[in-house]
Amino acid sequence: MFQILSSKSSITFIFLLIACALGILGYAELNLAPFAWEFKNFLIGQNLNHGFRLYQDIRDNTGPLTANFFQVLDFFSISIFWNAPIAFSIVVFQAYVFQQTIRRFDLMPPLGNLPFFIYLAFFHSSFELFIPSGAILGLSFLLLAWREIMGQQSTLLVNDRVFLIGVYIGIACLCYLSYSLFIFWAILSLLFYSSINIRQILLLVIGFFMILISAGLVFSYHGNLSNFIEVYRNSSFRFQIPSYVDIQTLALSFGPSLIIGLLGLFRVVTHNKIRSNAQKAQQTNLIWMFISTLTLFTVPSLSVIHLVFLLPSLAYFTLNIGYLYKVYWKKELLIWTIMGSICWSLQAEWKNREAQRLGKAHLSIRNKKLMVLGPQLQEYQYNQMVGPFLNWELSKSLFTELDQYKTIVILNDYFGRENPSYIYDPEHNFIKIMPYLPNWTRNYQLVAPNLYQRKH
Repeated sequence: MFQILSSKSSITFIFLLIACALGILGYAELNLAPFAWEFKNFLIGQNLNHGFRLYQDIRDNTGPLTANFFQVLDFFSISIFWNAPIAFSIVVFQAYVFQQTIRRFDLMPPLGNLPFFIYLAFFHSSFELFIPSGAILGLSFLLLAWREIMGQQSTLLVNDRVFLIGVYIGIACLCYLSYSLFIFWAILSLLFYSSINIRQILLLVIGFFMILISAGLVFSYHGNLSNFIEVYRNSSFRFQIPSYVDIQTLALSFGPSLIIGLLGLFRVVTHNKIRSNAQKAQQTNLIWMFISTLTLFTVPSLSVIHLVFLLPSLAYFTLNIGYLYKVYWKKELLIWTIMGSICWSLQAEWKNREAQRLGKAHLSIRNKKLMVLGPQLQEYQYNQMVGPFLNWELSKSLFTELDQYKTIVILNDYFGRENPSYIYDPEHNFIKIMPYLPNWTRNYQLVAPNLYQRKH
């Protein structure tokens, strides 16, 4: 298997790529229930096409470019069925950039198509990675920034293309807000391993902030700049301690990739015969790992889909095993270990698939304007979503801070704009807001447990 993957044959490459694509289409044909976050992204695109404003009319921390991506999918009526093929196409593009960067700048001895398929394998170690997300979309631009950094490090003089690095990281940040910290990765990588000067550092930073300022101008035009700034600050620079359950989830899906990647890192550290460009690349990826570790404390949760930025550096370190071990059977063992670990991770997730995916709707109403005051997004599967409460983790604080005048003003603004036919209130928040919004709440009556209907 190692000999097949490390060959330069185009026929082998195309055959294996087609086989992977058929596997993805087979997965899509299973017609499984979507993940909760996957359905949430679908609702974001749908609501944006209905004229809602992100962060003001839709309370969520999804990156603006990611929200626009799902808006485009909804505009062209691309159903959830195509999510897996779309994500596969994005990962194939990333794997191509990954392989071509290694080949173009001679970062490793010739390994054929092995870098491409190692990258592809690592990004299919969890069913959540079969679905497009902000983290995966933004990672494409981080890899383009990595390619530019490798190009700058391979020459003696750094040129003004460092501006593009800042632009790429800025775009990645707008796809996934936690990627803001990677601007420090770019600066440190160029500062330590190239001849960059102050002017070029400023060019890099200007490229980064130019993208953010452009986004700010758009939000300012639509009147929701303050909401964007609040979400950006909380998503990029608000540190939190991971829970034990989150760490368990991380270990289940990324444990094999992490172990193999660290083994490759250990191998390269103990090996002293590595070319100059390869040393710079190894150290740049080590800085990537350090920044990724810091980013872990800013992501919304340690779920698989939020942590894909760990995988490129792990895939790169894993490739060290492919050429630093001289014994053929060890290289062959590497490939089968990767394949076996992926099968093990997918099998473990498959057994628990019902708990991970969107549940069945409990309400019998259909094709109605519905507002859910809780995290039960499944109720929107057969009804039109009304209201801003898409991400309940961000929204529930509004109902626990009713003693603050600011909160009442926000709720009055939200509810004053919407007149849903039904309100589903599994968290019992409707009763809490009755004394504060009597003119609005009096228009609804309880017709079923936790279900209120608008009076005619």
